[in-house]
Amino acid sequence: MSASLVAALFVAAALVAVGVFTAVWRRDVTAALGGIPLILGGAGVAFVGVARFAAAGSPHLFGQEFAVLLAIAAVALLALGLGIAGREGAR
Repeated sequence: MSASLVAALFVAAALVAVGVFTAVWRRDVTAALGGIPLILGGAGVAFVGVARFAAAGSPHLFGQEFAVLLAIAAVALLALGLGIAGREGAR
């Protein structure tokens, strides 16, 4: 069984929507930063899905490479949020 491009884009849109809702709904900065990795994860799923279906025969890895860069950025933002939360808790 193989997923279609439409399914990949629906999953990506759902992740982005949940991330935006989380970032907007939370009042404090540390909780709002928790939604940003979801947004980047949704963008990564979209890039990988498009790269999988656009590369008809040739091994183009642009979508996968960009998704890995987005995952690294998401981990960095998560570490930033944890650092900010740790500093606020120490006060």
